[in-house]
Amino acid sequence: MSFLEKAKPYLQLVRLPNVFTAAADSWAGWLVAAGTFAHPERWGLVVGASMLIYAGGIALNDAFDADEDLLERPGRPVAAGRVSLGSALVLAYLLLGTGLTMATFGSVFSGHWPGLAIAPCLVACVVAYDGGGKKTPLGPLLMGLCRGLNLLMGMALAPGYGGPSGWSAALGVTLFVAGITVISRSETSVGKRAGTGLGLVLESLGLTLVAVACVQPWGGRAFSPWSGLVVLAVVVVFLARAGSRAWTEATPRTTQRAVKAAVFSLVWLNVALVAALRGPFMALPVAALWLPAYLLGKWLYST
Repeated sequence: MSFLEKAKPYLQLVRLPNVFTAAADSWAGWLVAAGTFAHPERWGLVVGASMLIYAGGIALNDAFDADEDLLERPGRPVAAGRVSLGSALVLAYLLLGTGLTMATFGSVFSGHWPGLAIAPCLVACVVAYDGGGKKTPLGPLLMGLCRGLNLLMGMALAPGYGGPSGWSAALGVTLFVAGITVISRSETSVGKRAGTGLGLVLESLGLTLVAVACVQPWGGRAFSPWSGLVVLAVVVVFLARAGSRAWTEATPRTTQRAVKAAVFSLVWLNVALVAALRGPFMALPVAALWLPAYLLGKWLYST
């Protein structure tokens, strides 16, 4: 058995394709707030921390859901026995702890001390969601906060947290991801449309707030709202197609495709923000994160 085949269950466990969408959040947050690729000792650590915290949270989720997955998702690594429960827990806590440490150092190097509070809040939301919060009405909000705080973690490295645009964007991402989470609750069901409908409404509200952020000039930054709005328009068309099929057919396959499409579109929400608020050129590296997410998604499932 090759190394890749041995590693595949662990890569599947952490949903490796989605890890790159998490990196896009914090990197976009830094670029929106600071407007520079300088200081990689700050944003590089926080981008890495985003990836590790996301991966750790997903691994912890599967570890806590092992019994349920035996019935509903038997192909997942822990449920299928390809990764032991103990190994999943050790990996999850190692990734979360390392990510928190990296984020702390990134904030220390930035000298912007309020940012020290963001990463612990993010990890707390991750653990609260995985530890039982996901089964409550607050579950989608907790998951949304995980991504909103991830964006803020990058913004917190610079004074002002991105200003009004930053706060609007963070709230928009929170609602958008809450919508994805609501839809994902129906991904093993047939004929259930209520959750899909509510999720699509929340996604729409989130996209609207991101669009508002794209047209809010702040701090004298380079301002190119139309470039961001064009990106968002493409995202809306893409999501409308997947969402409408999930609504009309209401099968696990169409619902999972809608969830996957929305998760991957998170990269483009971040691209839109950076393009609108800092110019299209600065958004290109963030856009490049979509490629590994897409290619790895052909090999590893991402929902």
